[in-house]
Amino acid sequence: MSALALSLPIEQRTLSLRDLRLYGFVAAFAAGNLLLPLAVHAVPQGGLIFLPIFFFTLLAAYRFGITAGVLTALASPLLNHALTGMPPSEVLFSVLAKSLLLAAFAALLALRTARLSPWLLLLAAAGMQLAGFALDVVRGGSLAAGLDGLRLGVPGVLIMGFGGYAVLRLLARTGIDRAGSDATGGAR
Repeated sequence: MSALALSLPIEQRTLSLRDLRLYGFVAAFAAGNLLLPLAVHAVPQGGLIFLPIFFFTLLAAYRFGITAGVLTALASPLLNHALTGMPPSEVLFSVLAKSLLLAAFAALLALRTARLSPWLLLLAAAGMQLAGFALDVVRGGSLAAGLDGLRLGVPGVLIMGFGGYAVLRLLARTGIDRAGSDATGGAR
């Protein structure tokens, strides 16, 4: 199967702060970002390897735009920290920054390309990892630890790209992401 065969047209459904559907979707994505880390933290260094706290942020931003992405990016790490103590306080800023970077990259890629592709999702996830690495190093983090984090996170980036593509295709096929949309395609 060619790379182009995996690329589909997509209309980003940007939801406004006045649209109640936004809060329902953000709550669902934040809940996913709460449950997925619980599942993978049974694996030693599972959070660093699979990057589970970012998965649904990517989906929210790519499908529903920057507002949904930013709200999910903020809610997920803060709720996780408040309820489980993870991520630990010393890395909470870094996780929040990476979440916000991911939301921005994903929303911008979806808006500019109007395509759904695992390669674009991979680009957003890899961009988040690289920009987060640079931010951590600039903030005084260890270059060696940062490079190790990049290496460990490769499976998570791949899961975000290909797994995110599968989930977004499923949402599009089932019509869940269009619940209650109007003739304008849900944009408000």
